[in-house]
Amino acid sequence: MVLVRAGICAVLAVLVVAPLWPADASQDQPAKQDPSQKSDLKHKDEGKVLNSKESQKTLERMIKAGEANKLSPAEVIVETAIIAYGNRNALKTARAAIEEDGTIKLATDQGDISGDYKMRSIRKDKSWADLLRNDLSLKPPAPAQQSGAAPAVKYVIAFNGASVWSAQNGQYVNPRPEVEAAFRAQLTHDYTNLLRYKEDGSKIELVGPENVVGIDTNVIDLTMADGTKTRYWLSAKTYRILHMEYDLKIGDGTPMKFRVSYYPPYKIVQNTLVPGRRVMEQNGKVVQEINVNTCTYSAKIDPEVFQHLQSS
Repeated sequence: MVLVRAGICAVLAVLVVAPLWPADASQDQPAKQDPSQKSDLKHKDEGKVLNSKESQKTLERMIKAGEANKLSPAEVIVETAIIAYGNRNALKTARAAIEEDGTIKLATDQGDISGDYKMRSIRKDKSWADLLRNDLSLKPPAPAQQSGAAPAVKYVIAFNGASVWSAQNGQYVNPRPEVEAAFRAQLTHDYTNLLRYKEDGSKIELVGPENVVGIDTNVIDLTMADGTKTRYWLSAKTYRILHMEYDLKIGDGTPMKFRVSYYPPYKIVQNTLVPGRRVMEQNGKVVQEINVNTCTYSAKIDPEVFQHLQSS
């Protein structure tokens, strides 16, 4: 059976889907990456920090009151980033309930898989407790279809606040341990975790400046209360989060390095900034790309969708 070496990342971090359709074992070799695949993965580090009037006033008050002098260098950078993304209150209010729709492309051993995805979440006090559900509608690659795979696969995986459940083509299935671990990583490894560091009680540390492909960045390490670590690269000019890296043990327990990059076009949703394109690499190979088409924040979501398959 083929392991789809991919995930959902942002506001989706990572979801490993495996196995969904039959494959010839002789073809179970590492996927070859198209050399042109990265050609258009470029950041445009242009313009000023995005601020609503309220955000700008908050920053001015902080500086005037001397609060910035009480912050560590890492906190100054991250607090400015929070303002760049809309400000803490706006983020909390707008992202209390989220629905995102878009397209996804996954790299597999038998070729790329394309399809649609829907992400829904409801914010809780701590990011790792957020309710989360991903719905995927995928078309298997041609070789898999020639081997008898169904023309389309609908896959659902969700966290209901206590446990992870999943379903495939309308039938409940038990998620494999590596699938569950990868899915749960979305709750602890995301660009939004850095913006919620205070609420989560996470520690942040400035690693130092670093130039990444011609863009000056500040590197920040975030450590959650349970020791979970994520490294972030923030633009020194716009304070946008450009990249994120973390290690995750899945499958046989061998650590894998995941890198998620956030690209334009950026969307402004309820005065908050949302990256419209997200690309994931696994051990240096591009395995997933998500393009967000529509975002609905402060969405009306029935909590039951996180509990049952039929509530969609």
